[in-house]
Amino acid sequence: MLHKQAIIGLLALSAAACNDHREQTDLSPTVHIVSPVANAKVVRGDGRPGAGSFNGSGFEINVEVVTHDSVNVITNESLNIRNTALLGSPNPNMPGLTVLFDTDLVKPDGGIIPKNTNLASLFNIAGTDDTPGAGVTIWTGWHVLESLPVGVNQFSITVSVRDKAGKTGTDKITLNVAEGNGIATSGQALTPPPLATLNTSGAVDPAGPVVTLLAPRVPSSVATGPKTSPTPPTNASLFFIQVSALDVSRAGIGVNENGEGRDDATRGTIVDPTQSSKGPNRYVTGLNVTFDVPLLQPNGNIIVAGGNLAPVFNIAGSELDPTGYVRSTFGWVVGGSLLLPPGKTSVTITARVTDNAGKTGSAASVVQISPVVNGQALTPNL
Repeated sequence: MLHKQAIIGLLALSAAACNDHREQTDLSPTVHIVSPVANAKVVRGDGRPGAGSFNGSGFEINVEVVTHDSVNVITNESLNIRNTALLGSPNPNMPGLTVLFDTDLVKPDGGIIPKNTNLASLFNIAGTDDTPGAGVTIWTGWHVLESLPVGVNQFSITVSVRDKAGKTGTDKITLNVAEGNGIATSGQALTPPPLATLNTSGAVDPAGPVVTLLAPRVPSSVATGPKTSPTPPTNASLFFIQVSALDVSRAGIGVNENGEGRDDATRGTIVDPTQSSKGPNRYVTGLNVTFDVPLLQPNGNIIVAGGNLAPVFNIAGSELDPTGYVRSTFGWVVGGSLLLPPGKTSVTITARVTDNAGKTGSAASVVQISPVVNGQALTPNL
């Protein structure tokens, strides 16, 4: 077993690689597939042609797009950019996005998505933060409900993003499919069910999950959203948060990634809005994410500073990390407004993840506040 400090070292190297990836000499968007991580493995999923299943491959794809000039990548930041009816066509909420798998996919209804179909309209969420300089950083994410065909043991994902001037950036990753004795068949099976009750407020345990805040990346800053009730996607903070948790003790991080129990139209999401300001997200009781400032929600509800924001997270997915441990990833676009007291110029984001044995890992990030109030104004679609 790898020592936890070695794993943290690998994570640091991965972060350095991300930074290297962003260096370039032209002004095309820099595109980076942040998750799955490089050299990760995913599982096949239980769906077969003509006999689909919502227990699909179940990993989360998150894409980071960094622009380097004032030319915009058109994006309607939102908690829901998905439109399955437009599969194969550009996503009108991010028309410059193209996402291709070089393998067929089996839909939850048993139908087939042919390889090299543009999957952009299946993406769930998009958000933006304010990168120093002329550009911005745009994030978009998707929980993959689809399954991989039997016989496909390796496949590639290619993501391209085009800005309004036609400049294009591309990234590509190749993933292996994990299967065999003792290997879970679906993404959902990689993680145990979430426990009904779990203490997430205990001390951080060195044997707990390795937690990383992947988005927003410092030194980017974030919009606050308006001081009155926001109305996303027209106006709100609209920045993207991605939390990664590596289950190094193999105790299991309880996650209902595919939204089992929801209606079919909202499968693949983990939003648990009736729990807002009341308790944990029942789809992932071990996740606890807080701001050190209050969050004003669109319905007028205020989640107090230090209150658990996990119930409003949008998507989750799991993969097998190159180290052999299960990595679960959680994504959210902030559809509310940060209520900063006078003189405060930053927000501290703290993410804690508790496994089913009660061990907790934690990470925190201090993010500066952008002079741009409305997150949508970071990517004006004019």
